[in-house]
Amino acid sequence: MRAFHFRLQTLLNLREMAREESLSTYANAIRQRELNEERLTDCKSRLDELREAVAACRKEHFTGAEQANFQQAVNLAKERMMRQRNKLKRAKGVEEKARTSYLKADGEEKSLSNLKERRQEDHFQFELKKEERELEDVIAARYGLKPTT
Repeated sequence: MRAFHFRLQTLLNLREMAREESLSTYANAIRQRELNEERLTDCKSRLDELREAVAACRKEHFTGAEQANFQQAVNLAKERMMRQRNKLKRAKGVEEKARTSYLKADGEEKSLSNLKERRQEDHFQFELKKEERELEDVIAARYGLKPTT
């Protein structure tokens, strides 16, 4: 039986490498999104802490200068939170692009891999039938029977 040789093996190898690379990119995008989500949570907790501090000071004596400082700190915390939300939104967009890229590369690799499996199965079926015909011809020649075509 002849050995099976897939002529598109090099292309399959390249698609496997592209899939692995896109998977790595997708994993990095997920990591960045999660990091941005954590930072947004930190910003929210910092804003909540400032608001609680303002509420605590209002129960006691609260001067106008202190109020101005607290208001400035609250405004800065809100700006940081808005910037972090924008970063998170961009990170989600990058993650979605990386995901679609990975799915495309994975589909291309799987389709070529399935083609290889089908061709390999066809090759083995063809070779088995070829061997059967050859054996039948040998048997027919030995016993003087009419050869099959």
